[in-house]
Amino acid sequence: MASRKHPVFAYYVTGHGFGHATRVVEVVRNLILAGHDVHVVTGAPDFVFTSEIQSPRLFIRKVLLDCGAVQADALTVDRLASLEKYSETAVKPRESILATEIEWLNSIKADLVVSDVVPVACRAAADAGIRSVCVTNFRVNELNVINNHHSLGGTQVLMDSSTRLYALFFFFQGKKMETLVW
Repeated sequence: MASRKHPVFAYYVTGHGFGHATRVVEVVRNLILAGHDVHVVTGAPDFVFTSEIQSPRLFIRKVLLDCGAVQADALTVDRLASLEKYSETAVKPRESILATEIEWLNSIKADLVVSDVVPVACRAAADAGIRSVCVTNFRVNELNVINNHHSLGGTQVLMDSSTRLYALFFFFQGKKMETLVW
């Protein structure tokens, strides 16, 4: 009997703070336990993943594709400085980043791109002809901003009302946002 091909996941995780990465560890662990290969693309330290998951199906690619907020303290965000930092990190080199990510996604034969939430990952997936899913803890009002972003196209939102974890499905085919509660 031929072995069943399992999907290859490219999982993009923002590297700022450990909240996103530690949340992703559980999803990645379960994907790997199901027999899937998971390529994590992040600026977060490797140990966040490797201390919790020891598997030959886990691949980590260190790339800085986004940045965190510039903060004066734990509660004060410098919005202008944050936008300037994002522009330098992800906007000005965008075409080069997209070309690199599309080539890489094709090289690993990714079946699905998952993102928490690195915006360029969704655009690269769309340009490579690969579906993408975003899994994060954004609220509905924040999702409306994402849905109206010029580079994302149509968005379907799935909400888990018990954990308040939101998944955005970027299909790039529709134009409206649908909201479903699990």
